[in-house]
Amino acid sequence: MYLTDFRENTLQDVITKIEPDLFQTVTGLTVKDFHLLVRLKVFNTEHMNQAVFAFRRYEDSSLRYTGIDSHEGLTQYGLYDTVVARD
Repeated sequence: MYLTDFRENTLQDVITKIEPDLFQTVTGLTVKDFHLLVRLKVFNTEHMNQAVFAFRRYEDSSLRYTGIDSHEGLTQYGLYDTVVARD
């Protein structure tokens, strides 16, 4: 999911602004559908941020274990709707 050049952007930005066609291809949902789901509070923002952070942490550890630094020099992570410093 995150082996992309847009790791510093929030997942919401990737879905709605950067890769909307990919989102629609993968999910079958349009950006308009996504906005409706957000308005209906289908996504718990706190849990989504925690889940994306945990995924990033484990993904980076797994890649590092195999000798891959997927995004050398990355200083921040985009979570679901916020951006945090990497260290």
